[in-house]
Amino acid sequence: MGFLFLILSSLAYSQATQTPPQRIASLNICIDQLLWELVPHERLVSISYLTAHPMWSPIAAQVRGIPLNHGLAEEIVPLKPDVIFAGEFDAPEAVALLERLGNPVERIPLPRKLGDINQQILQLGQLVGATEKALAMTQKNSAQVAELQAAARQAANTIQQPLTAFWYSSNGVVIGDGTLEHELMLLAGLRNLAAERGMFGFNQLDLELLLSAKPQILIIEEGTAEAFSLAREYLAHPALSNAGFKIVRLPAGLSGCAASVLGDVAVALKEELAK
Repeated sequence: MGFLFLILSSLAYSQATQTPPQRIASLNICIDQLLWELVPHERLVSISYLTAHPMWSPIAAQVRGIPLNHGLAEEIVPLKPDVIFAGEFDAPEAVALLERLGNPVERIPLPRKLGDINQQILQLGQLVGATEKALAMTQKNSAQVAELQAAARQAANTIQQPLTAFWYSSNGVVIGDGTLEHELMLLAGLRNLAAERGMFGFNQLDLELLLSAKPQILIIEEGTAEAFSLAREYLAHPALSNAGFKIVRLPAGLSGCAASVLGDVAVALKEELAK
């Protein structure tokens, strides 16, 4: 708590010395979702068109009426924003042009570890003058992750060995070491079979190999399971439903917009594993 107080004091002082941006543009769906929670909506002069698409965004219905962009500089310049937010890899040519034209662009790094998520939220909160709201979001995230850890410790007292699991995605992809998903699996007290097989990041795994590994749990994000494409037909294969392992379904978005869904995913994972 003392550390958080120091962060809050430092950021509050920084905000007091400058006027927060009143006209905010964003090229990134994940940043859009955080901004939606942090600032009054009338300050958003443009957000990504993906944020208005219900397949990709949980706030699609709420953002109706907000001007949309497709990551093009010519869409942003006439709006004269005070700040333009972009993700680490968003629209490099458009961002370079915006910067050459003298527009204030802030690149927000992609979170690669769970600890990066709260740092991302605090950074964005400072930049838009919403430090207290950002801090409240990070405290909630931390509390929900702590509850997942506590439940895992309690479960460890009742079982002899940690449960084995794959985090399974579309196109037969399993998620290994070096990912947010892997960190969550460890916090939940699970053995990540992909990581134990030396897999790093996202790797395709034949269905036969997955079944032969005999995981006790298969974790699937709901959005991945529901959206239709040939790549996602892997998730509907009869062999999976008849394999005898427990399928844990989590809210979508951790792989794409981790900062906005981390708490929900941690809570859902805790509740599913308790069943």
